[in-house]
This record gives sequence, structure tokens and C-alpha cells, in this order.
Amino acid sequence: MQCLECHARLERLDSEHLLGCCGLTLQEYALRHHRPLELLLAPDQVGAEDDPAAWTGPVAPPREHARAVLQGLRWAGLLRTEGAFAVIPGEVRRLDLLFWDLAWLRDFGFRFRQEYHYEGHRVMARNRLKAPAANLRRPRAVQLSPVPPPGFRDSLAVYLAHAAEPQAGYLFLPFPDARDGESVAETLQRAHGVALVRLDAADHPGGVLLRTRARADGERLLGLLESRLREMPGAWERFTDATPELAVAKELVFDAAHFITDHPAKCSNLHGGRYRLHVEIHGRVDPVTGCVVDYGYLKRVVTRQVVERFDHHTLNYADGALAWRSSTELLCIHIWERLIDYLPGLRALTLYETPQSWCTYRGPDLARFQAEGEAALLGHFRDPALGRSPLRALAAEPGARLRVVGEALS
Repeated sequence: MQCLECHARLERLDSEHLLGCCGLTLQEYALRHHRPLELLLAPDQVGAEDDPAAWTGPVAPPREHARAVLQGLRWAGLLRTEGAFAVIPGEVRRLDLLFWDLAWLRDFGFRFRQEYHYEGHRVMARNRLKAPAANLRRPRAVQLSPVPPPGFRDSLAVYLAHAAEPQAGYLFLPFPDARDGESVAETLQRAHGVALVRLDAADHPGGVLLRTRARADGERLLGLLESRLREMPGAWERFTDATPELAVAKELVFDAAHFITDHPAKCSNLHGGRYRLHVEIHGRVDPVTGCVVDYGYLKRVVTRQVVERFDHHTLNYADGALAWRSSTELLCIHIWERLIDYLPGLRALTLYETPQSWCTYRGPDLARFQAEGEAALLGHFRDPALGRSPLRALAAEPGARLRVVGEALS
């Protein structure tokens, strides 16, 4: 086999040779030369297992910043245990960030591994830092000595670099453990004046999804961590680079019944059908994911906020905003207000009631919605002022009351 980087003839190609000849891992080499991994690897390189006995113990004691990096990765849910190993996974697009982690985590005995395994119909690579799980346990002598917690900002910067998702000037912060998220949110609010809000869209059963409340909170948070993020390869650029902007969309469907109060024709009758909802998001491409927004997140949010609420329900009774008329127009405005908190990049909604009848709506952005609140158009029957007009007294005059039929007959 010939290495396409240094043109040496080799019995086998591996990351050890490539890192020496061109600085690439085997997966990066495969991507650069668009070659399937299964054509580059020898059979014994796939599914190879590590022996923890080949690892050395941790440096005693690990430096404070090493503990801060580990804390940030733990908050991000990236510190896992697999058998006898502690493992930290990383994506190939962010290998330099993983190597930055490694520079600190060598204190715990972590090493970089690129492992290969069959999944489905092809060989896939996994990039990870590995250390014996025992290396992370504090020796008894250390347990008896008080160790100050690592720096909050140092841990938070590591967390942000690995887990935060930017969208339309807001930062989304998913925590697999809700207690970590609540602790971070409380500290940010109390010590730094950064406000986060909790969203009902966590990806983990015990987790929490937080979002910066306003764009100013996101700017304040990035400003607080700028110097630290700039030290981490690709971290600062991810949140600030002017990458191309474009729109993505997803279609979801739900079946529902409804009626239009006081409609002069058949629409005043209860009738039903299949609604098709197009949700369009606009934003810049995230340089490390290649996406504007994750389609899985988009589907999860719209399913939870719209489909599960309306599917196989009568729209007029599903929400007070729709009790009077659940027209496609009012339904679009209502759906927009349910989604904008979760999708600040929301650009347009198109709702098909039938293949021939649809409505397109472009509502206020999140900042304007936060300032103005729910559209007055949806709140007429919930307005406390309704019923206080002096004209209502006319309807209450004795002569205006309806006669009770039963009493008239008697």
C-alpha cells in the first residue's frame, strides 16, 4: 500500500505512520483522499480492544486546570465509563479541540485512540480519549486533604466549547444532568448577570435544555469566556465566524378536527382533515456541524409543541386561543408563538389544511415577541376587558331576557 501523503510503500497504513508523516489521523486521511476506511484497514485493525494494564497511572495530583477540563466535559455528558475505561468521545471535525483536552487530561493518564468497528454496512471510526476508570478515583490520601473546586469559568468554557449550540444570536445549553444545568444557571445569574431560561425540550430523561434569555445574555456569556474560548481550537470561531446563511425546512403532519364559529357556510360544522406543517429556519451554517439546525432537534420541538398537542384533537378545544376560530391563519400565529422560544431562527410557517388551501406566516423574531407578547388577535375572548362595555347592560334589561319555555307552558 502506498501512502498518498509521503508516497512511501507500507505493509499497512495507520494513524501512527500518518501522524508522523503529515499530522493526520487515518480517518482524516480517508476523508482527504475520499477513500472508504474498509479499503485502508487490515482486518486486525477493526474491532481491536485495549488492555487497561498498558496504561500508566495519573499524575499526582492533577493540575487544577486539568480538573476544570474534566468538570466541563462531565457537565457536557462527554465523560463516560465503558468497562474498565473512562472515555471521552470526539468528532473528527473537532479533533484539534480533543487534542487540546488531551494536553490537560494527560494528568489523569488519558491517551488518544482512533478505533474502528463495523456498523451496518461499513467500517466507522471513533475518536476518543481513554484512561483506566481507576485513574479518576481519588486516592485515599488525597480524599483526606481538602482540594478546592476547579475554576467555574474554566469549566464553563470547556462545556461551552463542546456542548453549546448557537442559533440566531442565542446560545442553547443542553445538560444531561438537570442538577448541573440548574447550578450553572444559578451561578451565572448571581455572579455574572447572565440569565438563562429553561425549555421543555431536553434530550435526556434527567436532563435540562437551557437558552440564553436574550441576545444580550449570549453576548455577555461569550464576553465572559472569550479569552478562554480563544485558546481552544475552533471554539471562538464557531460562535463568531460569518459563515454562509441559508434556510432549512421540515414538514410534519397531524390530523385534527375543527369548526369556524359563525361561518356562513359549511365550515361552521365540525369537520376534520390532515394538516401539513412546513417549518422553515434561517441561519448561518455551524462550521463544526455543517448544519443550520439539527433536524432531529427541529422534529423533537415541533412534535412536542404542536403535533402532540393537536393530533387527533378538536383544535377549538385544544387551546383557548383557537376556541373561536381555528382558521389556518390563527393557527399559524398560535403555532409561531409556541415555537419561537425554541427556534429563534424561525423564518416562516406554511400550513396546508388541504392540498389546495394553505397559509404562510412570518411572525416576530424572539426579541420582538419577548417585548410585545402574545398577539392580541388570539386573546379577544380571554381579555378581562371583554364584558365591561356599558352596552352590555342593554342585553341585561329584563325585556331582553329570553322566556323560559318550560315556565311558559305551565
